[in-house]
Amino acid sequence: MKKFIVLFLLFFSLILSSNNYASDVYYCSDNDLIGFDPKENFKKKNYTGEKFKILIDFENKDVISEDIDMDEFIERKCVFEPFTDTLYCINTVGTAFSINKTTLLFIRSVMFNMADLEDDIGIGYGSCQEF
Repeated sequence: MKKFIVLFLLFFSLILSSNNYASDVYYCSDNDLIGFDPKENFKKKNYTGEKFKILIDFENKDVISEDIDMDEFIERKCVFEPFTDTLYCINTVGTAFSINKTTLLFIRSVMFNMADLEDDIGIGYGSCQEF
């Protein structure tokens, strides 16, 4: 009987711990990307859209995607806004990503800002689907 109780508790704890990681992988695609090139006096530019994979955890308010510089090793903060059903995230290198949980429409931007600005500034939008 003792073994049964131990096995039951072990099984129950595994079930509960798996619910702590409600992350899902999504496949996203830009519909349009625009931006500015600081090396050309902030000339407006159009960019080719990208497709990328992203791990999204709405419950624990987190995203991870190396494809769009939302690496797990770069500090990032996310907040979930229940009124709009949207997760908003930003990291320490100026990448921002928001996604609506209902429509899976996303908006993302790149705004790495430093004294000697060389990287393009950009914003885009698109949609995701669960992978």
